[in-house]
Amino acid sequence: MSDIAALEPLRHAGRERVRSTRSSASPKQSVDYIIVGSGTAGCVLAHRLSANPQVRVLVLEAGTWPSDPAIDSPQAWPALQGGAFDWNYRTVPQPGLDGRVLPCPRGKGFGGSSLLNALGHQRGAGAGYDRWEALGATGWNQSTMLAAHRRSETYSGGSNRWRGGDGPLDVLAVDPARANPVARAFLDAALGRGFRWSADLNGEHAAEACWNQFTIDGAGRRAHGARAFLEPALERSNLQLLADAPVESLLIERGQCRGVRYRHQQTLTEVRAERGVIMAAGAIDTPKLLMLSGLGPADHLREHGITVVADLPQLGANLQDHPLVGGVAYEAHRAVPLSQYNHGEGMLFATVNGGPVPDVLVMSVTVPFVLPGVGTPPPQCFTLVPALLQPQGRGSLRLAAADPRTAPIIDTATLREQADLETLTTAVEIAREVGARKELGEWVRSEVFPGPQATTRNALREFVKRGTSPFYHPVGTARMGADAAAPVTPELRVRGIDNLWVADASVMPQIVPAMTNAAVVAIAERAADLIAGAFG
Repeated sequence: MSDIAALEPLRHAGRERVRSTRSSASPKQSVDYIIVGSGTAGCVLAHRLSANPQVRVLVLEAGTWPSDPAIDSPQAWPALQGGAFDWNYRTVPQPGLDGRVLPCPRGKGFGGSSLLNALGHQRGAGAGYDRWEALGATGWNQSTMLAAHRRSETYSGGSNRWRGGDGPLDVLAVDPARANPVARAFLDAALGRGFRWSADLNGEHAAEACWNQFTIDGAGRRAHGARAFLEPALERSNLQLLADAPVESLLIERGQCRGVRYRHQQTLTEVRAERGVIMAAGAIDTPKLLMLSGLGPADHLREHGITVVADLPQLGANLQDHPLVGGVAYEAHRAVPLSQYNHGEGMLFATVNGGPVPDVLVMSVTVPFVLPGVGTPPPQCFTLVPALLQPQGRGSLRLAAADPRTAPIIDTATLREQADLETLTTAVEIAREVGARKELGEWVRSEVFPGPQATTRNALREFVKRGTSPFYHPVGTARMGADAAAPVTPELRVRGIDNLWVADASVMPQIVPAMTNAAVVAIAERAADLIAGAFG
């Protein structure tokens, strides 16, 4: 029996459980933990907490079980954004990008944004986690996060002191024999430019030139959060999943979170949690729901007529994302072969401003990844996509209305800081230097964008402004820290409220220098230990 055939009954069981649990929730129902949101973090938390058969866990998800076959295909990710499993959020106009409004896709359904992302699994340089502890997130450093990373994964290259071998999440390394030849030439060019070869992107040392790694399972399918962490737990009688159930507010009484109020089939229902509520709705919807429940900047809440339960001035602040440029594009001499992975196999991490943490990432993308504001790429085209890994800009998340159905106000502050524009422009220069090397000469007919006319630094700055978009890695809106201003403590408790935790990308004090999904998995792994440990 094939792996896919063996999993088919489980997949159907998953859908059936989601359906069957809808009617079981009632105003009188009580559980131990309520997990709000079933994105990557929520799936990990559900898997770990429900492993104790004495603990009753309820997961409330506004979306549904992932049913679009395109989600399974690693090559199909560019077409998933804007579809049925995307909240389709938008930013406010960005002054750093001449007023452009940017998309802010967020996954909607069991698996969350792991249903939409480009499947990259990158932990980021360990020194990036040490910065968290230096910023006041006591106990959060590369040592503690390494243990969480290892526990979560089964790495195709085998386990060692840096990699896990028996975790729920499949992490696939590129097989050089199956690699795209353009990606291989890109890495050869990066080495020719003087960058160091890194055998394991997620190994002991901070990576430079390396193959990417992916959340792809043994059957070649996307290993999204629901597949990796929820499906193995579906038969546990102490785990309930409720679909089409957006949470509208938390039930907070005398400084304690007692449960939530959610809407299902136009009916508002309350459910109580004996131990508490865990927010895992992501860096956009977690602060939104906390604010709707009276937690956040007092003046902002009063503007919307919301009774202030706890004044948390920095909730919703500190929003960070990785700006990227789409893209430095090349017309190819011949058709570029289709990637057998996700179109983005070759990675180059570079440090341009000094220090132990890379500043920029240049990705080899073997399809035309060019923003409309840049231009129309030729049919035979590949791109080098620079991204900024340590942005200085800090945006914000605010309510647009007291109605939970109203999208929040999202300001990513993209390239608002001149230093971010300068570093990203330098990243474009690095990409062009690599793209001009002889190792890529077999493929490059000509540079299309920014093009031979872009000969000055100022011309490149203008190209960056036209071509920049967020990487769709929002984090930091409920940062954890030991200081009194941090909305969340290092134990992940919402400051001033008992029995309420946040365990998702919101809590990052500073964005990791890599794609963020792997870090979110590890945050949730640690969160499960911290929360379970609070009850002995």
